[in-house]
Amino acid sequence: MREIKDLIKVKADEIAKKMNLEVFDISLKKVRRKLKLEIIIDKIDGFVGIDDCEIFSRDIESFLDEKDIIDSSYDLIVSSPGLDRPLRNINDFIRFKGKLSKIILKERIENRTAIKGYIEDVQNNIISIKEKDGGKVIKIPYEKILRSNLEIDI
Repeated sequence: MREIKDLIKVKADEIAKKMNLEVFDISLKKVRRKLKLEIIIDKIDGFVGIDDCEIFSRDIESFLDEKDIIDSSYDLIVSSPGLDRPLRNINDFIRFKGKLSKIILKERIENRTAIKGYIEDVQNNIISIKEKDGGKVIKIPYEKILRSNLEIDI
């Protein structure tokens, strides 16, 4: 299944590049004796719309059908990372400066293992987060982050 996923990734990257998108993630899993192919696409300079998902889905589906890569029935799902998307690298923090995020830490910083706040600044792999409640600015070394994601700001 790894080879199939790699073939799909190459074509997905090609389609995404033409559409000014990037492939955020690809998963291929067996769910109740049927394959589920999920491709998550992202827009570098904005947010993915339904039209983007529809066009991408048509292009990748015609490739899959033409090359007959998956030899059984499958469900294809093309979506965006969502409003609560994971922040997977330092560039994501730079990209989403000003947005609300939740950060889970590997070890305590200022006696806390989780911080929710606005991404204020990123310099020298140090992320400055302004707490949503209280407004205190906390500086977090990127390597101390276990996982993080954007939060929906209501």
